Amino acid sequence: MNKENLRDDILVSVCFSDASDPDLASSRIERVVDQLKSHYRYWEILVVNETGNDKKFIEALTALPNLRHLSVFKGIDNMQRRVVAASEAIGDVVLLTSIHEVDLMDLTAMIDAANEHEAIVLGQRKTAVIAEPLIGALGRASGFEASTRDMQTVAYPRTMLNRLLGNPNPALALRFPPRDNTVRVLRQSPNTTVTAIGGKGDRPSRLVSRFDLLLRMVTDAGPALLGVVALLSAAMFVGALLFTVYVVIVYLTYENVAEGWTTLSLAISGMLSFLGIAFFGLCITLRKMAEIIRGRTVNLLVAEKSSVDLFESVANTLNVDTDASDHDTLIQAVERRP
Repeated sequence: MNKENLRDDILVSVCFSDASDPDLASSRIERVVDQLKSHYRYWEILVVNETGNDKKFIEALTALPNLRHLSVFKGIDNMQRRVVAASEAIGDVVLLTSIHEVDLMDLTAMIDAANEHEAIVLGQRKTAVIAEPLIGALGRASGFEASTRDMQTVAYPRTMLNRLLGNPNPALALRFPPRDNTVRVLRQSPNTTVTAIGGKGDRPSRLVSRFDLLLRMVTDAGPALLGVVALLSAAMFVGALLFTVYVVIVYLTYENVAEGWTTLSLAISGMLSFLGIAFFGLCITLRKMAEIIRGRTVNLLVAEKSSVDLFESVANTLNVDTDASDHDTLIQAVERRP
């Protein structure tokens, strides 16, 4: 595409959170750069890594234009790095993707669709795995439309991204769409003619990432589980009270009651009543605490290095002269205006 035909009405941000190996990532990021350069005039690429990997990406920073490398604390998982990337991206459309999926998806088509329809564009596989019912149930309990078919490549318009970053759990909100009728989601299938990317060395880290995602979903479903336990505790309390009434009625109406049955039954019903009301109080209190502390943000960003010169490129394109004499002439002309 000629330079005159490049889209200049939007700024595009493409974010990577798993490009920890510069040798593996450089060629794939370079292909993404070629796609962006051939479609858009204004764009940037963000790579988020743990602190200590900065030196590995120095050559990449000098070789690739408009690339920003963000360093975060060690031990930050992939989902938290995605949140950091989305928070630091400045684009009108932000694409979060994986280094293993960039060749499987039509990134520019996803970006254009997200901007045109003001909707989330989510990459989705055609087949699910055996854990689909479990993931779906955990997603509903957490408030998300979770599926094993969902890929890590997602395009967000700016307004939608701001809403998701304000979600009580932004890490999951950027991985799975929330169960919200006001959030429009479009799905795009991967290119089936391209084989999946990823070597054997990537499998351990990817398995850890998936386990962390499952654990995060279980943890985020905690308030819903506490609500279920609270209801069961209330039912146990009511059942214990009814059993107490039954014991009293039997004691008053029957003569041949086994010795010690009444005392033992009252003791059991009293214990169940106490446990029921105690668990009910604990569950609703813990649920309230979880809802209060949910969504507290922590600054995970340590440093940033970039090769972005968007403003200089804009000035050159517009042929803007920033000479001081021109500035003084402009000020005098404004002052002379009636």
